[in-house]
Amino acid sequence: MVSPPDAHDNAVHGAVSGQLVQARNIHGGVTINVPPAPPAPLSDVSLDPPRLATAVRGRDELLAELGAAMEVGAPVPHVLTGPGGFGKTTVAAALAEQARADGWTVFWVRPGSVAASMLEAAVEVGGSRAEADRVRPTRRQAARWVWRHLDNAPRPWLLVIDNADRPEELDPENRPGDQLGWMRASPGGFVLVTSRVDDPAQWAPARVHRIGQLDGDAATGALSDHAGLVGLPGARALAERLGGVPLALFLAGRILATHQVLFPDARALLHGLDQGVSKLDELAAPLVSGGDTERTLLSGVWELSLRLVSENEPKAAVLLRLLSVLGPFASEIPLRRLPITELGAGVLGRLSEAELARLVNALVVHGLISVVSPQGETALRLHPLVSETVRARFGESDLPLVEEAERLLALQRDHDLGFELRAQSTVTDLYLRLRFRADPAVIDSIVSGARSLMLLNFTDEALSVLEPAVEEAVGALGASHPATLRAQHAVGDVFRAQEQIEEAEAVYRAVHRVREESLGPTHPETLTTRHQLALMAGLRGDLDTAEEGFRAVWEALAEAAPEDHTTSLQALENLAYVRMLRGDLEAAEEGFRHVLRVRREVLGSRHPVTVSSEFYVARNAFERGDHTRAEKGFGRAFRERVRILGEDHPTTQAAREWWEKAQRRLREG
Repeated sequence: MVSPPDAHDNAVHGAVSGQLVQARNIHGGVTINVPPAPPAPLSDVSLDPPRLATAVRGRDELLAELGAAMEVGAPVPHVLTGPGGFGKTTVAAALAEQARADGWTVFWVRPGSVAASMLEAAVEVGGSRAEADRVRPTRRQAARWVWRHLDNAPRPWLLVIDNADRPEELDPENRPGDQLGWMRASPGGFVLVTSRVDDPAQWAPARVHRIGQLDGDAATGALSDHAGLVGLPGARALAERLGGVPLALFLAGRILATHQVLFPDARALLHGLDQGVSKLDELAAPLVSGGDTERTLLSGVWELSLRLVSENEPKAAVLLRLLSVLGPFASEIPLRRLPITELGAGVLGRLSEAELARLVNALVVHGLISVVSPQGETALRLHPLVSETVRARFGESDLPLVEEAERLLALQRDHDLGFELRAQSTVTDLYLRLRFRADPAVIDSIVSGARSLMLLNFTDEALSVLEPAVEEAVGALGASHPATLRAQHAVGDVFRAQEQIEEAEAVYRAVHRVREESLGPTHPETLTTRHQLALMAGLRGDLDTAEEGFRAVWEALAEAAPEDHTTSLQALENLAYVRMLRGDLEAAEEGFRHVLRVRREVLGSRHPVTVSSEFYVARNAFERGDHTRAEKGFGRAFRERVRILGEDHPTTQAAREWWEKAQRRLREG
């Protein structure tokens, strides 16, 4: 047969693999036989459990409970829940060691490869690999096939499904607890699931075990174990700083073991964390094997939790960041400090009560916050390491969120002094990081925190933060700037609380002079300072000047502002007090009762200034000889001040003294 023309143009150069067809001119039918495609490669999964490098501390009771429950044919699966980094995997690995020692087969299933791992486990107990490949694409058939083989396994087994943080990976159509997917009880072995999702409704009827932080002794021991150092100096203090969180203790131990020159003991590392707990991740990152920082670094484990929550509740991450500002140091955030109307106008956007409840529940389920009930009211609490780690990632774009936290604090000012002090201190720290030091917002935040310190009777501490703030404000903003004057006025308030009347009056006079010149005599801030000058006159015994000043402030503010203006009510109350001292008890009664009524309506009956109003009503009743009413009022004021300020606060002691005095008068008849 003669080659067709131009056959030399139909050439191939180089190596050829597989089938090659070259055609220029073809006449007639052509049949090409191609061998079938090779099967898809099997998933390369590891079913081996992680090995423990150190002893497991503080989990003896939990391991004993799980060990007792671990029997072939246990009636329900068991689920170990808790926040990321709290040691769920460690407990499961310890149980796996116990199972292996008892002759059980252990299958360890990791996230992202659940189906492939379960099929491999079934093959290991005797299932056909060809059958496994055939059922692999059909999820329901695959699950039935796997469990048929696991149920009839020749040896008892422990199946650990670790980090099942997306329950839908166990069954995309049903609750995992329905036991129609990859989590089931089995007559062939024992099933343990670990998950961040602490939602009994997802897992029921499985038995849920909750894991928490380590106590002091266990945390100290774990830190020393990871550092490889017995009797580690400063270990307890560092363990407390790390909140007993096992992952944090592990990272700190690795740092101490590796950087013994930089950190010869735990005290040195504790000092290094003064910059913030993010320093721990920075130091430990090069020491952590593998690239899964989402589960091996503090910032990663909580960012992963936030991402998981946000998949269903996108606003949950914003709420957690807001709570991290309001609730540092495990401070309890009363739910009433998060009014829906105010939250809806801020960074969270429009929000209903039901939506807020869903957001809170989502964060609770993932262990990022807890719901507590101190003193009979609902509050939210973050683990201190969670809140600190979240705040460590704040940047300038988070300033609106910090400002909203400060606005929420101002809404119920002085109602929860300890809570406000801790939150305001955090706001100030964030402002100092995200703004320049002498920004007016920074100065005002320092003043707010100092006010809480003063009201809690920490006057020296208040002065120690105010005086440098005034100096910075004068240098950067000028002596007449409103923020500078507010800081100076706050210094006068502290002097007054310390009963340094002359020093306080000198400060007030200087501030009043500048405010009157720059703001005018009827500006609310000018009138606030004039009120304090009248108070100083009263404390010096000059009742005429005091009465004139209080009346002028009351009348000016009554015209310019609502009657519930803070300074106007203070002026009326102090005016009533002067009248009481002068024996005009009817006029005093009218003034005291007016202030009490307004404060009850506006602030509520348990606000500290409302309690003070009750004290003054009782005081006037005592002067009128109505010792029964006085005794009742003083008693309530004493109990409320114990709740708010503690028994040793001067105003609490004053209420107790007057209460006892009224009781003596009643006994005397």
